[in-house]
Amino acid sequence: MVDIESRIARLEAESDIRRLKARYLNACDAKDVAAIRACFTADAVIDFPPIGEFDVDGLIGVFTQMAVSTPITDVHQGHNGEIEVDGDDATARWNLGFATYDPRERSFRLLASFYHDRYRRTAEGWRICYTRSEPRAVVDGKLAEDGIKADWIAG
Repeated sequence: MVDIESRIARLEAESDIRRLKARYLNACDAKDVAAIRACFTADAVIDFPPIGEFDVDGLIGVFTQMAVSTPITDVHQGHNGEIEVDGDDATARWNLGFATYDPRERSFRLLASFYHDRYRRTAEGWRICYTRSEPRAVVDGKLAEDGIKADWIAG
């Protein structure tokens, strides 16, 4: 049996990682690039197919172009986190529900995907050092006068 201090440390690490993931997703919804950047290590790798693979600066650039400089509204909902802590490193798989709405075109996208993350404990706390999105299903649609038009794209 593992000693109580080790068990508490693991539970605290899991809790910190859950809060970090929530802070990241909420920062995306708020279009807060400084808060997004603060969630990652300086050497982080972000792999979001089909958009591409980026470092943190690349992610901020793409995010600024696709979200910050537009009137779109995003909603990221991360859940079902499966976190494994190993000392100062951790891995996790998350289920992501994502919705975005662009009022210019009255278009929306619903996305279901998995996040596969790696984390590292730093002097500033836990940070994401690698994240990969695995799209599972996409619904692209448009609000029309006679209802909603949508297409299901299986992942």
